[in-house]
Parts: sequence; C-alpha cells; structure tokens
Amino acid sequence: MPPEGDEISMVGPANKNPWYQNQKFDPLFPFHYMDSDMQAFDYHWHANLELVYLIRGKIFASVEGISYEVLPRDIMVISSGAIHGYFNAEPDTLTGLFRFGPELFDQNLMDLRDEVSQKWIFDRQVFFTPEKDGEIHCRLEELLLSIRREYYVKEEGYRLAIKTALNELGLIFLRKIPPREALPGEGAKRNRYHKILERTFRFIYNNFTDPSVTLDKAAEAAALSRFYFSRFFKEQTGQTFHAYLSKLRISQAQAYLNESDLSIIDIAYLCGFGSLEPFNRLFKIYTGVTPSSYREGKAAGKMKA
Repeated sequence: MPPEGDEISMVGPANKNPWYQNQKFDPLFPFHYMDSDMQAFDYHWHANLELVYLIRGKIFASVEGISYEVLPRDIMVISSGAIHGYFNAEPDTLTGLFRFGPELFDQNLMDLRDEVSQKWIFDRQVFFTPEKDGEIHCRLEELLLSIRREYYVKEEGYRLAIKTALNELGLIFLRKIPPREALPGEGAKRNRYHKILERTFRFIYNNFTDPSVTLDKAAEAAALSRFYFSRFFKEQTGQTFHAYLSKLRISQAQAYLNESDLSIIDIAYLCGFGSLEPFNRLFKIYTGVTPSSYREGKAAGKMKA
C-alpha cells in the first residue's frame, strides 16, 4: 500500500471542472508515484507527464482516440496534453502510476524536445510491451521498478536516484526511439481541438443531470455541426457521445449509492434519467448488476469490514 499522504485527487462527476486534472507537486521535487487499483478513470488531460506500468490484472486505455488492451508488464507513456482515460479493469487490477513535471529534468525544458519538431520526446511512442519492444521495454521496466522502490523505501538520496533513473529513461526516448514525423500544422490543430473539447466537456458536466441533453445541444455548445461533432467526439475519445454521457451518469449514480440513503428512483432522476427503466437497464449494462444489488453488495462489504 502507498505511504500515508500519497492519495491523489481523481477526476469525477462531482468536480466542476473535471476535464483538466491539476496534479499538485512539491515545487522542489515535482514527482509523484502511487499504486492504484482504479477500475476506471474518465477522459482527461494534464500538463504533467504520466508513465503507467501494469503490475497485475488487465485494463483498457484510450490515448488520443486509440484504444489499448493493457496487460501485466505493459508500459504506457502519456505525454503532456494527451487526452486519455482508463476503463473496464479486471478485478484485482493494480497499476503503477508515475507522474512528474517536465521541469524535473531541466528548467528550460529544451532537453526534452525534439530538435526538429520541438515536440516532447515522450510523444514518440505511447505503448510498450515485452513481446514487441524487447530490450527497450526491459530497460524501461527496470528503471520504473527501481523508481517505485526508491519512492517507497526513501533511503538517503532517493530523490537523486529517481531523477537519475528518469534522466536515463528520457535518454532512451531521445536516442533509441525514432521521432514520429510531425504533420504540418499539428501543434495548432491540437490547440484547436483542446478548445473544442473544453467547451464540450464543460457543457456535459454542467448539464448531464438534465434528461433533455442531446447530441444536437452538445454539438451547438462545441460550435460544430451535428455530423462533424459526432465524428470528432468519437475520434478524440474513442466512444460515442451517448456512451460517454451514459457512463458519466452511471458513475455518478454509483457515488450516490455508495454515499447516500437516497432512493433508487431519486438517484435515477438526479443523474439525468427521465424514468427508472432506462436507468436500471444501463446500470446493469455498465456494472453487471442492478442498482439495488449494487447497493446491497456495498452494504454487505461495509458490515464485513
């Protein structure tokens, strides 16, 4: 288990601005590690860099609209500004999350950028597996496990050890992984897409409790046509607008079932469902059980604890 004080604030329906995750670091050591048993973590982005190492189990990830099945020992690299989320983890899945500000390497951030494209060197490859990446994966894995050990043991000089390992990791990306060919106008395109997504997710999280929310209204908030918005949302998030909205509502319903004594029908209305039937149906699709069974199972777990 992580040491006390290593909890992290996750994006969730109760957050008024859930799209951007603001990781707060120690300004003298902008690094954080945690073992996480997360089952899901909805779409978000952040300025810091994130490395993901699957310790056990299985989870599905989406990065910039591309889906990955993540298995034990697989490594993911989430660069600054990349849109990503984690979904449908197997029971007992455990993930190692390494997060750090790029300023941990150097204050002017020049060493972490490709000389030609000026993109982050960590943009070069997202997904590493033992089978596909061989020696490179093996060395990345050794470095991540050594960082994890240093972070938890905290022997004298552990910060220096972590910085040294991260510098070697950055050097592998710089020297061993070829840069991805930059497309003309790619930077401006990403900024434009982020602005559209910010408008979209601000609308969704401000209005998901309203049963009258529609694809047309979301497209209007994003200032796009219905057709283009539908295609754009699927490309950027890996799922349809309606699937995203349904998952968000069910996630909020789970929170109410866990933390309140509200009736199931009241929870359905509070989460944007106009009636009980679609709520029960979607809840079972996404969780595998009915709302009442979910609440009973949680209550039984608390009694045992």
